[in-house]
Amino acid sequence: MGTPLVGTVIITGGNGSLGAEIAIAIAKIQPFVHLLLTARDIRSESVETLTDKIRLIGPRSFEVARVDLASFNSVVSFSQNTVERVQHKEIPPVIVLINSAAISSYVVDETTRDGYDPVYQTNCIAPFLLTVSLLEAFRAGDGTANGGARVINLGCSAISNGTLDYFDRETDSTNERPGTPLGARKANARFGSSKLLMSAAMYALRRSLVLGGNISLNISTLDPGGMTGESHLTTAAPFSVRMAHQTRSGLRPLLRMFSKTAINKTSVPAKVIAKVAFQNDSVETWGRERYYILDSEYEAGSVIPVLRDPAQMDALLMKLMRQVEVGVKGMGSPDSSISRRRGH
Repeated sequence: MGTPLVGTVIITGGNGSLGAEIAIAIAKIQPFVHLLLTARDIRSESVETLTDKIRLIGPRSFEVARVDLASFNSVVSFSQNTVERVQHKEIPPVIVLINSAAISSYVVDETTRDGYDPVYQTNCIAPFLLTVSLLEAFRAGDGTANGGARVINLGCSAISNGTLDYFDRETDSTNERPGTPLGARKANARFGSSKLLMSAAMYALRRSLVLGGNISLNISTLDPGGMTGESHLTTAAPFSVRMAHQTRSGLRPLLRMFSKTAINKTSVPAKVIAKVAFQNDSVETWGRERYYILDSEYEAGSVIPVLRDPAQMDALLMKLMRQVEVGVKGMGSPDSSISRRRGH
């Protein structure tokens, strides 16, 4: 009789450059978890490549599910389906959720069918909605520091260029037609704002759950630092940005002499994320709000100052809850036709 699985690990953007490396890193050190990866296109070459790499590691329980983070319906259908599978014991409870998927864009985009900027919806609202919608699938706490589940949100240094009201201001003031190019500074502020809002809202959610006391869910943000490799989720980056990326990649060995967070291969932060996802905590450390820059740990409030303002945090949580209200209530029953690719 085989060893039973200890839990399910969900990784969004599981076929992306970083998401795939995270999946591989976890598969190597945690042979008894069920890997549930999400991707927009489960028939892509990247999914085929990842499947082959995981199979080479050894027998593993894993699958890839099609999820479009720019669609509330897609996120909720996946979440409801996952909750039902956990309740029916088809898969073990979720012990780790890693929100790795993200997009950036250097053009004015059309709003999603749900009415939001796609960068904001994909990077902020979707991971928030996914986390809330999966609450019944997370492993219930048993009163110990490691008794619950973990949510790791992928951050970035661009949050320092972001603002909490960026998308409110842009929604009110932007009259430019879709496809209009954005300058690198504005696009960076857009991306950074989406990540800032996501991290802050997730910490606010954590506080709410702690006060409720009925679910043990430890939520943190991890900045993986600069990485080599192109993202296929970046829209129309200008020439100057592409050249800057190539220059940093060429200087990687030199930059690494001065800072471990400067430029890394994706396998470096992936190993750190896999370690953080399964590290043992004391009750004292579990109680802190943590922000990681690779494997260095900081108080989250020192990186995201708004966390020190309870009133603003409460307002942000209420805002996100209103924005995902339709999704939280559900948009129909789980889609029984959700496509998956399974591997063993």
